[in-house]
Amino acid sequence: MSYIEKITTNVKSPNGEEYSVDLGKHTLLVGNNESGKSAIAEAAQLARTGGAYGLLYRDKPIKDGSLLSALIPQDREACAVRADLSDGECCNWTLARGKRAKREGKNGAVLSVAELHGVMSGSAETQGKYFWRALCEPLDVQELLDRVPGELHEALVLVCPLDGKKVSLADLVERIGKFQREQTSIAKAGQIALESLGMVQNISDDELAGVWNSLHRAQMRDVVRELYLEYKSNPSLQAREVLRHLVDMLGGDDAVSRIPATEEVGSDLAEALLNRRLSRVAIAAKNGEVRASGLKDGLKKLKDTLLALMFAAISKVADDFIERVSAFLPGEEKLLFSIVPLSKSLVIGLERDGTRHTALSGSTEARVLAAIAAALSDDEALIVVDDRMWDSGTLGRTMEVLEKAPCQVLVMSTIKPRGRRRASWKYVEIDRTEGEPLEIKVD
Repeated sequence: MSYIEKITTNVKSPNGEEYSVDLGKHTLLVGNNESGKSAIAEAAQLARTGGAYGLLYRDKPIKDGSLLSALIPQDREACAVRADLSDGECCNWTLARGKRAKREGKNGAVLSVAELHGVMSGSAETQGKYFWRALCEPLDVQELLDRVPGELHEALVLVCPLDGKKVSLADLVERIGKFQREQTSIAKAGQIALESLGMVQNISDDELAGVWNSLHRAQMRDVVRELYLEYKSNPSLQAREVLRHLVDMLGGDDAVSRIPATEEVGSDLAEALLNRRLSRVAIAAKNGEVRASGLKDGLKKLKDTLLALMFAAISKVADDFIERVSAFLPGEEKLLFSIVPLSKSLVIGLERDGTRHTALSGSTEARVLAAIAAALSDDEALIVVDDRMWDSGTLGRTMEVLEKAPCQVLVMSTIKPRGRRRASWKYVEIDRTEGEPLEIKVD
Protein backbone atom coordinates (compact mmCIF):
# COMPACT_ATOMS: atom_id res chain seq x y z
CA MET A 1 0.00 0.00 0.00
CA SER A 2 0.96 3.66 -0.24
CA TYR A 3 -0.09 6.37 2.15
CA ILE A 4 0.62 10.05 2.72
CA GLU A 5 3.85 10.54 4.67
CA LYS A 6 4.00 14.33 4.45
CA ILE A 7 1.59 17.16 3.67
CA THR A 8 2.84 20.58 2.58
CA THR A 9 0.09 23.17 2.14
CA ASN A 10 -1.22 26.64 2.90
CA VAL A 11 -4.89 25.56 3.09
CA LYS A 12 -6.49 27.66 5.86
CA SER A 13 -3.01 28.84 6.90
CA PRO A 14 -3.38 31.51 9.62
CA ASN A 15 -0.61 33.64 8.05
CA GLY A 16 -1.06 32.47 4.46
CA GLU A 17 2.30 30.68 4.37
CA GLU A 18 2.94 27.02 3.69
CA TYR A 19 3.27 24.59 6.55
CA SER A 20 4.27 20.94 6.58
CA VAL A 21 3.20 18.02 8.73
CA ASP A 22 4.49 14.45 8.82
CA LEU A 23 1.83 11.74 8.88
CA GLY A 24 1.92 8.00 9.50
CA LYS A 25 -0.22 5.13 8.37
CA HIS A 26 -2.19 5.80 11.56
CA THR A 27 -2.21 9.43 12.69
CA LEU A 28 -3.93 11.17 15.59
CA LEU A 29 -4.40 14.92 15.03
CA VAL A 30 -4.73 16.53 18.47
CA GLY A 31 -5.67 20.15 19.07
CA ASN A 32 -8.30 22.49 20.39
CA ASN A 33 -11.30 23.44 18.30
CA GLU A 34 -10.29 25.71 15.39
CA SER A 35 -6.65 24.73 15.85
CA GLY A 36 -6.24 23.50 12.27
CA LYS A 37 -6.92 19.75 12.47
CA SER A 38 -9.60 19.84 9.79
CA ALA A 39 -7.34 21.86 7.48
CA ILE A 40 -4.77 19.05 7.50
CA ALA A 41 -7.47 16.41 6.94
CA GLU A 42 -9.00 18.46 4.11
CA ALA A 43 -5.59 18.94 2.51
CA ALA A 44 -5.05 15.17 2.57
CA GLN A 45 -8.44 14.59 0.94
CA LEU A 46 -7.77 17.21 -1.74
CA ALA A 47 -4.42 15.66 -2.59
CA ARG A 48 -5.89 12.16 -2.90
CA THR A 49 -9.21 12.91 -4.64
CA GLY A 50 -9.42 16.59 -5.59
CA GLY A 51 -12.34 17.10 -3.22
CA ALA A 52 -13.10 17.40 0.49
CA TYR A 53 -16.21 16.38 2.40
CA GLY A 54 -18.41 18.69 4.45
CA LEU A 55 -17.09 22.11 3.42
CA LEU A 56 -19.53 25.03 3.67
CA TYR A 57 -22.18 22.79 5.26
CA ARG A 58 -22.37 20.59 2.13
CA ASP A 59 -23.20 16.97 2.84
CA LYS A 60 -21.05 15.66 0.01
CA PRO A 61 -17.48 15.95 -1.25
CA ILE A 62 -16.83 19.34 -2.84
CA LYS A 63 -14.67 19.73 -5.95
CA ASP A 64 -16.06 23.02 -7.29
CA GLY A 65 -13.29 25.64 -7.38
CA SER A 66 -15.69 28.49 -6.62
CA LEU A 67 -16.62 26.77 -3.34
CA LEU A 68 -13.14 25.49 -2.51
CA SER A 69 -11.82 29.05 -2.82
CA ALA A 70 -12.98 29.44 0.80
CA LEU A 71 -9.85 27.47 1.68
CA ILE A 72 -7.54 30.14 0.24
CA PRO A 73 -6.06 32.27 3.04
CA GLN A 74 -6.85 35.97 3.17
CA ASP A 75 -4.46 38.17 1.20
CA ARG A 76 -3.47 35.21 -0.96
CA GLU A 77 -4.47 34.46 -4.53
CA ALA A 78 -4.00 30.71 -4.43
CA CYS A 79 -3.63 27.67 -2.22
CA ALA A 80 -1.93 24.36 -2.86
CA VAL A 81 -1.32 20.91 -1.41
CA ARG A 82 1.60 18.57 -1.98
CA ALA A 83 1.31 15.06 -0.57
CA ASP A 84 4.44 12.90 -0.51
CA LEU A 85 3.51 9.23 -0.53
CA SER A 86 5.25 6.33 1.14
CA ASP A 87 6.10 4.74 -2.22
CA GLY A 88 8.04 7.82 -3.36
CA GLU A 89 5.30 9.30 -5.53
CA CYS A 90 3.46 12.53 -4.81
CA CYS A 91 0.06 14.12 -5.40
CA ASN A 92 -0.47 17.83 -6.05
CA TRP A 93 -3.60 19.98 -5.85
CA THR A 94 -3.68 23.70 -6.67
CA LEU A 95 -6.39 26.37 -6.83
CA ALA A 96 -6.11 30.02 -7.88
CA ARG A 97 -8.96 32.47 -7.28
CA GLY A 98 -11.41 32.47 -10.17
CA LYS A 99 -9.83 29.36 -11.69
CA ARG A 100 -10.57 25.67 -11.76
CA ALA A 101 -8.78 23.47 -9.28
CA LYS A 102 -6.08 21.19 -10.70
CA ARG A 103 -4.94 17.86 -9.36
CA GLU A 104 -2.07 15.61 -10.42
CA GLY A 105 -0.79 12.27 -9.14
CA LYS A 106 -2.01 8.86 -8.03
CA ASN A 107 -5.73 8.61 -7.38
CA GLY A 108 -7.03 7.48 -4.01
CA ALA A 109 -10.29 6.98 -2.16
CA VAL A 110 -11.38 8.78 0.98
CA LEU A 111 -13.92 7.38 3.43
CA SER A 112 -15.08 10.10 5.79
CA VAL A 113 -16.92 9.21 8.98
CA ALA A 114 -18.76 12.52 8.64
CA GLU A 115 -20.00 11.41 5.20
CA LEU A 116 -21.15 8.06 6.62
CA HIS A 117 -22.98 9.96 9.36
CA GLY A 118 -24.72 12.01 6.66
CA VAL A 119 -25.74 8.82 4.88
CA MET A 120 -27.20 7.28 8.03
CA SER A 121 -29.10 10.44 8.91
CA GLY A 122 -30.47 10.64 5.35
CA SER A 123 -33.47 9.04 3.72
CA ALA A 124 -33.96 5.33 3.15
CA GLU A 125 -33.14 5.98 -0.50
CA THR A 126 -29.83 7.64 0.44
CA GLN A 127 -28.93 4.71 2.70
CA GLY A 128 -29.90 2.13 0.11
CA LYS A 129 -27.91 3.73 -2.71
CA TYR A 130 -24.78 4.08 -0.59
CA PHE A 131 -24.69 0.54 0.76
CA TRP A 132 -25.79 -1.05 -2.50
CA ARG A 133 -22.84 0.62 -4.24
CA ALA A 134 -20.51 -0.44 -1.42
CA LEU A 135 -21.68 -4.05 -1.06
CA CYS A 136 -23.49 -5.25 -4.19
CA GLU A 137 -22.76 -5.98 -7.84
CA PRO A 138 -24.49 -4.53 -10.94
CA LEU A 139 -27.20 -6.61 -12.61
CA ASP A 140 -27.50 -7.90 -16.17
CA VAL A 141 -30.20 -6.04 -18.08
CA GLN A 142 -32.12 -9.27 -18.71
CA GLU A 143 -32.02 -10.13 -15.02
CA LEU A 144 -33.38 -6.68 -14.23
CA LEU A 145 -36.19 -7.07 -16.79
CA ASP A 146 -37.12 -10.40 -15.26
CA ARG A 147 -37.38 -8.84 -11.80
CA VAL A 148 -39.37 -5.75 -12.82
CA PRO A 149 -43.11 -6.25 -13.59
CA GLY A 150 -43.97 -5.94 -17.28
CA GLU A 151 -46.27 -2.94 -16.76
CA LEU A 152 -43.24 -0.96 -15.53
CA HIS A 153 -41.00 -1.77 -18.50
CA GLU A 154 -42.03 1.44 -20.34
CA ALA A 155 -40.82 3.51 -17.40
CA LEU A 156 -37.72 1.33 -17.09
CA VAL A 157 -36.75 1.96 -20.73
CA LEU A 158 -36.79 5.70 -20.03
CA VAL A 159 -34.07 5.42 -17.40
CA CYS A 160 -32.25 2.26 -18.52
CA PRO A 161 -31.13 1.88 -22.15
CA LEU A 162 -31.49 -1.83 -22.85
CA ASP A 163 -28.09 -2.19 -24.52
CA GLY A 164 -27.08 -5.46 -22.92
CA LYS A 165 -24.70 -3.94 -20.37
CA LYS A 166 -24.78 -4.38 -16.62
CA VAL A 167 -26.74 -1.75 -14.73
CA SER A 168 -26.45 -0.18 -11.30
CA LEU A 169 -29.67 -0.08 -9.30
CA ALA A 170 -28.38 2.96 -7.40
CA ASP A 171 -27.72 4.83 -10.67
CA LEU A 172 -31.18 3.93 -11.97
CA VAL A 173 -32.84 5.24 -8.80
CA GLU A 174 -30.94 8.52 -9.23
CA ARG A 175 -32.01 8.76 -12.87
CA ILE A 176 -35.61 8.13 -11.87
CA GLY A 177 -35.39 11.10 -9.52
CA LYS A 178 -34.25 13.26 -12.44
CA PHE A 179 -37.04 12.02 -14.72
CA GLN A 180 -39.62 12.52 -11.96
CA ARG A 181 -38.57 16.14 -11.62
CA GLU A 182 -38.79 16.59 -15.40
CA GLN A 183 -42.26 15.05 -15.57
CA THR A 184 -43.41 17.20 -12.67
CA SER A 185 -42.25 20.27 -14.59
CA ILE A 186 -44.04 19.10 -17.75
CA ALA A 187 -47.28 18.40 -15.85
CA LYS A 188 -47.06 21.79 -14.15
CA ALA A 189 -46.44 23.53 -17.48
CA GLY A 190 -49.51 21.79 -18.90
CA GLN A 191 -51.62 22.97 -15.97
CA ILE A 192 -50.37 26.54 -16.34
CA ALA A 193 -51.08 26.47 -20.09
CA LEU A 194 -54.63 25.23 -19.53
CA GLU A 195 -55.27 27.84 -16.85
CA SER A 196 -53.92 30.65 -19.03
CA LEU A 197 -56.06 29.57 -22.01
CA GLY A 198 -59.23 29.82 -19.95
CA MET A 199 -62.44 28.73 -21.73
CA VAL A 200 -61.48 27.77 -25.28
CA GLN A 201 -64.31 26.94 -27.71
CA ASN A 202 -63.71 23.79 -29.72
CA ILE A 203 -64.48 24.58 -33.38
CA SER A 204 -65.50 21.59 -35.48
CA ASP A 205 -64.66 21.18 -39.17
CA ASP A 206 -68.31 21.81 -40.12
CA GLU A 207 -68.46 24.97 -38.00
CA LEU A 208 -65.25 26.30 -39.53
CA ALA A 209 -66.52 25.48 -43.05
CA GLY A 210 -69.70 27.38 -42.22
CA VAL A 211 -67.77 30.50 -41.26
CA TRP A 212 -65.72 30.28 -44.46
CA ASN A 213 -68.99 29.97 -46.44
CA SER A 214 -70.42 33.02 -44.65
CA LEU A 215 -67.31 35.00 -45.58
CA HIS A 216 -67.64 33.90 -49.20
CA ARG A 217 -71.33 35.02 -49.27
CA ALA A 218 -70.41 38.35 -47.66
CA GLN A 219 -67.77 38.94 -50.28
CA MET A 220 -70.24 38.00 -53.03
CA ARG A 221 -72.75 40.42 -51.53
CA ASP A 222 -70.09 43.16 -51.69
CA VAL A 223 -69.52 42.39 -55.38
CA VAL A 224 -73.27 42.59 -56.05
CA ARG A 225 -73.47 45.90 -54.19
CA GLU A 226 -70.56 47.41 -56.13
CA LEU A 227 -72.06 46.25 -59.44
CA TYR A 228 -75.49 47.59 -58.47
CA LEU A 229 -74.10 51.02 -57.57
CA GLU A 230 -72.17 51.18 -60.83
CA TYR A 231 -75.27 50.11 -62.81
CA LYS A 232 -77.42 52.69 -61.00
CA SER A 233 -75.00 55.48 -61.89
CA ASN A 234 -74.77 54.28 -65.50
CA PRO A 235 -78.02 52.55 -66.69
CA SER A 236 -76.48 51.93 -70.05
CA LEU A 237 -74.47 49.07 -68.60
CA GLN A 238 -75.90 45.68 -69.50
CA ALA A 239 -75.81 44.43 -65.90
CA ARG A 240 -79.45 43.94 -64.92
CA GLU A 241 -79.57 40.24 -65.80
CA VAL A 242 -76.19 39.61 -64.18
CA LEU A 243 -77.35 41.28 -60.97
CA ARG A 244 -80.53 39.24 -60.85
CA HIS A 245 -78.57 36.04 -61.43
CA LEU A 246 -76.14 36.84 -58.61
CA VAL A 247 -78.92 37.77 -56.18
CA ASP A 248 -80.71 34.51 -56.98
CA MET A 249 -77.49 32.59 -56.34
CA LEU A 250 -77.36 34.20 -52.88
CA GLY A 251 -80.96 33.16 -52.11
CA GLY A 252 -82.94 36.19 -53.17
CA ASP A 253 -83.39 39.74 -51.99
CA ASP A 254 -84.35 38.85 -48.41
CA ALA A 255 -81.41 36.49 -48.04
CA VAL A 256 -78.99 39.10 -49.37
CA SER A 257 -80.28 41.66 -46.90
CA ARG A 258 -79.56 39.28 -44.01
CA ILE A 259 -75.95 38.56 -45.00
CA PRO A 260 -73.64 40.07 -42.32
CA ALA A 261 -70.99 42.62 -43.24
CA THR A 262 -67.70 41.26 -44.51
CA GLU A 263 -65.82 42.85 -41.60
CA GLU A 264 -68.09 41.15 -39.10
CA VAL A 265 -67.74 37.73 -40.76
CA GLY A 266 -63.96 38.24 -41.06
CA SER A 267 -63.82 38.89 -37.34
CA ASP A 268 -65.83 35.72 -36.72
CA LEU A 269 -63.45 33.75 -38.93
CA ALA A 270 -60.38 35.12 -37.13
CA GLU A 271 -61.92 34.18 -33.79
CA ALA A 272 -62.83 30.70 -35.07
CA LEU A 273 -59.31 30.12 -36.40
CA LEU A 274 -57.82 31.34 -33.11
CA ASN A 275 -60.08 29.06 -31.10
CA ARG A 276 -59.16 26.20 -33.42
CA ARG A 277 -55.47 26.77 -32.77
CA LEU A 278 -55.94 27.34 -29.06
CA SER A 279 -58.03 24.20 -28.74
CA ARG A 280 -55.19 22.24 -30.33
CA VAL A 281 -52.78 23.83 -27.85
CA ALA A 282 -55.15 22.96 -25.01
CA ILE A 283 -55.44 19.36 -26.23
CA ALA A 284 -51.65 19.09 -26.48
CA ALA A 285 -51.24 20.63 -23.02
CA LYS A 286 -53.83 18.29 -21.54
CA ASN A 287 -52.30 15.26 -23.26
CA GLY A 288 -48.85 16.32 -22.00
CA GLU A 289 -50.18 16.75 -18.48
CA VAL A 290 -51.93 13.38 -18.56
CA ARG A 291 -48.90 11.60 -20.01
CA ALA A 292 -46.52 13.28 -17.56
CA SER A 293 -48.77 12.39 -14.63
CA GLY A 294 -48.99 8.80 -15.86
CA LEU A 295 -45.21 8.59 -16.24
CA LYS A 296 -44.77 10.05 -12.76
CA ASP A 297 -46.95 7.30 -11.34
CA GLY A 298 -45.06 4.66 -13.32
CA LEU A 299 -41.69 6.08 -12.26
CA LYS A 300 -42.75 6.11 -8.61
CA LYS A 301 -43.80 2.45 -8.80
CA LEU A 302 -40.53 1.63 -10.60
CA LYS A 303 -38.48 3.42 -7.95
CA ASP A 304 -40.29 1.52 -5.18
CA THR A 305 -39.58 -1.73 -7.03
CA LEU A 306 -35.89 -0.92 -7.50
CA LEU A 307 -35.51 0.15 -3.88
CA ALA A 308 -37.03 -3.16 -2.80
CA LEU A 309 -34.52 -4.98 -5.05
CA MET A 310 -31.68 -2.90 -3.60
CA PHE A 311 -32.54 -3.68 0.00
CA ALA A 312 -33.10 -7.35 -0.84
CA ALA A 313 -29.59 -7.48 -2.35
CA ILE A 314 -28.14 -5.74 0.71
CA SER A 315 -29.89 -8.26 2.99
CA LYS A 316 -28.18 -11.15 1.20
CA VAL A 317 -24.70 -9.80 2.01
CA ALA A 318 -25.56 -8.29 5.42
CA ASP A 319 -24.16 -11.17 7.50
CA ASP A 320 -20.80 -11.01 5.77
CA PHE A 321 -20.72 -7.22 6.16
CA ILE A 322 -21.57 -7.46 9.86
CA GLU A 323 -18.71 -9.87 10.37
CA ARG A 324 -16.26 -7.63 8.52
CA VAL A 325 -17.25 -4.52 10.48
CA SER A 326 -17.36 -6.31 13.83
CA ALA A 327 -13.69 -7.21 13.35
CA PHE A 328 -12.94 -3.50 13.83
CA LEU A 329 -15.02 -3.17 17.01
CA PRO A 330 -13.54 -3.82 20.45
CA GLY A 331 -14.30 -6.74 22.74
CA GLU A 332 -17.55 -8.57 22.28
CA GLU A 333 -19.25 -5.73 20.45
CA LYS A 334 -20.99 -6.59 17.20
CA LEU A 335 -22.40 -4.39 14.46
CA LEU A 336 -26.19 -4.10 14.38
CA PHE A 337 -27.16 -3.82 10.72
CA SER A 338 -30.76 -4.65 9.89
CA ILE A 339 -33.39 -3.61 7.40
CA VAL A 340 -36.85 -2.48 8.48
CA PRO A 341 -39.15 -4.29 5.99
CA LEU A 342 -42.01 -1.78 5.91
CA SER A 343 -39.99 1.42 5.61
CA LYS A 344 -37.16 -0.19 3.61
CA SER A 345 -34.64 1.64 5.77
CA LEU A 346 -31.54 0.59 7.68
CA VAL A 347 -31.00 0.41 11.42
CA ILE A 348 -27.34 0.62 12.41
CA GLY A 349 -26.02 0.35 15.94
CA LEU A 350 -24.28 -2.03 18.32
CA GLU A 351 -25.08 -5.35 19.90
CA ARG A 352 -23.37 -5.62 23.28
CA ASP A 353 -24.03 -8.34 25.86
CA GLY A 354 -27.15 -9.42 23.99
CA THR A 355 -28.61 -5.91 24.04
CA ARG A 356 -29.27 -3.82 20.93
CA HIS A 357 -28.13 -0.19 21.07
CA THR A 358 -29.28 2.24 18.37
CA ALA A 359 -29.30 5.61 20.17
CA LEU A 360 -25.52 5.89 20.32
CA SER A 361 -23.50 8.67 21.92
CA GLY A 362 -21.42 10.87 19.64
CA SER A 363 -18.10 9.13 20.30
CA THR A 364 -19.58 5.60 20.16
CA GLU A 365 -21.36 6.45 16.92
CA ALA A 366 -18.08 7.71 15.45
CA ARG A 367 -16.39 4.48 16.53
CA VAL A 368 -19.05 2.37 14.79
CA LEU A 369 -18.87 4.48 11.65
CA ALA A 370 -15.06 4.29 11.69
CA ALA A 371 -15.34 0.49 11.83
CA ILE A 372 -17.71 0.56 8.84
CA ALA A 373 -15.25 2.75 6.93
CA ALA A 374 -12.43 0.34 7.76
CA ALA A 375 -14.48 -2.61 6.52
CA LEU A 376 -15.26 -0.83 3.25
CA SER A 377 -11.73 0.39 2.57
CA ASP A 378 -8.83 -1.04 0.61
CA ASP A 379 -5.11 -0.49 1.04
CA GLU A 380 -5.08 2.68 -1.11
CA ALA A 381 -7.86 4.42 0.82
CA LEU A 382 -7.80 7.09 3.50
CA ILE A 383 -10.22 7.06 6.45
CA VAL A 384 -10.93 10.42 8.09
CA VAL A 385 -12.52 10.24 11.54
CA ASP A 386 -13.73 13.65 12.63
CA ASP A 387 -13.70 14.91 16.21
CA ARG A 388 -16.75 13.55 18.07
CA MET A 389 -16.13 14.78 21.62
CA TRP A 390 -14.11 11.69 22.45
CA ASP A 391 -13.60 10.50 25.98
CA SER A 392 -10.08 9.16 26.46
CA GLY A 393 -11.19 5.55 26.92
CA THR A 394 -13.40 5.38 23.82
CA LEU A 395 -10.70 7.11 21.77
CA GLY A 396 -8.10 4.59 22.91
CA ARG A 397 -10.31 1.59 22.08
CA THR A 398 -11.13 3.07 18.68
CA MET A 399 -7.46 3.62 17.87
CA GLU A 400 -6.68 0.05 18.91
CA VAL A 401 -9.14 -1.57 16.51
CA LEU A 402 -8.36 0.85 13.66
CA GLU A 403 -4.76 -0.36 13.73
CA LYS A 404 -6.10 -3.38 11.86
CA ALA A 405 -7.52 -1.24 9.02
CA PRO A 406 -5.80 -1.97 5.69
CA CYS A 407 -5.58 1.72 4.81
CA GLN A 408 -4.31 5.02 6.16
CA VAL A 409 -6.29 6.48 9.08
CA LEU A 410 -6.56 10.08 10.31
CA VAL A 411 -8.37 10.60 13.61
CA MET A 412 -9.09 14.09 14.93
CA SER A 413 -9.48 14.76 18.65
CA THR A 414 -9.20 17.51 21.24
CA ILE A 415 -7.68 15.02 23.70
CA LYS A 416 -5.16 12.18 23.74
CA PRO A 417 -6.19 8.61 24.50
CA ARG A 418 -5.88 7.13 27.96
CA GLY A 419 -2.67 5.29 28.82
CA ARG A 420 0.70 5.09 27.20
CA ARG A 421 1.34 6.32 23.69
CA ARG A 422 0.31 3.72 21.09
CA ALA A 423 3.45 2.67 19.21
CA SER A 424 1.82 2.23 15.79
CA TRP A 425 0.28 5.71 15.85
CA LYS A 426 1.86 9.05 15.03
CA TYR A 427 0.64 11.83 17.32
CA VAL A 428 0.46 15.31 15.75
CA GLU A 429 -0.31 18.16 18.15
CA ILE A 430 -1.51 21.38 16.52
CA ASP A 431 -1.94 24.90 17.87
CA ARG A 432 -3.08 27.94 15.96
CA THR A 433 -2.67 31.66 16.56
CA GLU A 434 -4.19 34.05 14.05
CA GLY A 435 -1.50 35.68 11.93
CA GLU A 436 1.16 33.25 13.16
CA PRO A 437 2.40 29.99 11.62
CA LEU A 438 0.75 26.81 12.83
CA GLU A 439 2.57 25.21 15.73
CA ILE A 440 2.92 21.53 14.87
CA LYS A 441 4.54 18.99 17.13
CA VAL A 442 4.95 15.44 15.83
CA ASP A 443 5.49 12.58 18.25
